[in-house]
Amino acid sequence: MTHLSLWLACILSLTAGGTYYMRPGLRTTQTLGAIAIVLHTMALIQLLASKDGFDFLTIGLLIALIGNLLLWFSNRDKDLSLLLSIAFPLAALIIALNAVEPWDLQQLHSASLGTSMHILIASVAYSLFTAACGIGVLLAIQEYQLKHHHLKQLLRVPPLQVLERLMFEFIWAAFVLLSITIATGFYFIEDMFAQHLVHKTAFTIASWFVFAGLLAGRLYLGWRGQLAVKLTLSGFVLLMLGYFGSQIALEILSK
Repeated sequence: MTHLSLWLACILSLTAGGTYYMRPGLRTTQTLGAIAIVLHTMALIQLLASKDGFDFLTIGLLIALIGNLLLWFSNRDKDLSLLLSIAFPLAALIIALNAVEPWDLQQLHSASLGTSMHILIASVAYSLFTAACGIGVLLAIQEYQLKHHHLKQLLRVPPLQVLERLMFEFIWAAFVLLSITIATGFYFIEDMFAQHLVHKTAFTIASWFVFAGLLAGRLYLGWRGQLAVKLTLSGFVLLMLGYFGSQIALEILSK
C-alpha cells in the first residue's frame, strides 16, 4: 500500500509540474497541485509508519513536501508557476527514490521528542532555503535578460522587486530556523563533532555564517541583485553538502 501511494504521488507530482508549465493561470492547475501535495503527504505518513525513524531519503521527501507547500501558497497571489513546474518534478524524483527498494540506509531514530523536533525544524529551514534559492535563480535570470535588453526572452515571473522581497522573506525565516536547528542539535545530540557528524556540522555552521553575512549586508549595506543571489546560492550549496553530500558519501559511496 505504501509503494502504491508513493508511485501515485510521484505520477501526480509529474502531472502537476507539467500543468503548471503548460496551463499556469487555471484554477484547476492550482487544485491539481493541492491534490499532489495531499498525496505526497499521505505517502510520507505511510512511509514513516513503516520505518523506525527518518533516513536521509525520507528527510528529502519531507523537505520536498514543505517546499512545494510553501511555493503553492505563495503562488496564490504571485505567479510562481514556472518555479512550481520545476519543483513538482524534482519532488517526483525524490518520491520515486523512496519507492525504489532496497536502500540499506541508516535510520535516524525519532523516539526522542527533542530529536524529532530538531529534524522537523531543520527540514522546514532547508525547504525555505531551497525555495529562496529557486527564486534567486529566477531573479538572476530575469535581471540578466532586462540588463541585456532581451525582452522577448523574459521569464513568466513576478516583477523583480516582488521576487527579491519574497526571496529575503524566505531567507529570514529559514535563517531563524537554521539557528534553532544548530542550537537544538548541540543540545539534543550527544556529540555534534563526532566523526560521522563533523562534516555536516562544519558545513552547516559555514552556511549559517554566509546567510548571516548576507542578511547583515542587506540590512546595513543594501545588498541586492546578483550579489545577494550569489551569496544565497553559496550558502545553499554549503547547506546541501553538509547534509545530503555527507550522507551520500557515508551511506552509499562508502559501501
